[in-house]
Amino acid sequence: MTKWLFLLSHLMMIMRSGFGEIFVLGLLFMTGCASSRSTTSASAGRTTVDYNSYNEDLSSVRPIYRTTSTAAPSTNYPTPSTTPATTSTAPRKADTRRSNAPIEALHINRRLDMVLDTIATQNRSIRYAPGFRVQVYVGTQRKEVDAAKLLISQNFPELSPYLSYNQPTYKLKVGDFMRRMDAERYYTSIRRLIESAQLQPDKVDIRRSLLIK
Repeated sequence: MTKWLFLLSHLMMIMRSGFGEIFVLGLLFMTGCASSRSTTSASAGRTTVDYNSYNEDLSSVRPIYRTTSTAAPSTNYPTPSTTPATTSTAPRKADTRRSNAPIEALHINRRLDMVLDTIATQNRSIRYAPGFRVQVYVGTQRKEVDAAKLLISQNFPELSPYLSYNQPTYKLKVGDFMRRMDAERYYTSIRRLIESAQLQPDKVDIRRSLLIK
């Protein structure tokens, strides 16, 4: 620090004396040379690395693939032997694996089929069921009951007539209706011909009821 102060004081004295301009130019020239020398010396001491010139031998770590020889297939076919081949007669082992079929489910299905068959047989044996019939005549006159029977057969041939006699009364009923809706539909039509007709509950023939539309 004292060195720089000394140089600065001499520089001011020289500038006052008249030789200041020449001295300043010489000082600038000297400092430029010193800076160039320091930069060249610093660059000379620095080492540079060229990454493009990298080279390393990696042959020791490369995998080695063995080439398989593709030899031509031989044409020497085996000659068939004339001795009969001996078949092994060793007994086969019994298959101990369990079948995946649901045995219990099949057993239940068989029992269910038997029950359904029984119900179907019983249903076929049932001939009569509760239903409705239309009573068209009640009286003691044979001619009147025959006339009513003829009138119904001409207008409603699909309805079966049922004539009963309990001395001295005749009763004539027609139809086999399982549903009251069907019975009321025919009852309305019969009332137009016979005003004394009545709708009554009765046992009806199941098979004949299926023929009524």
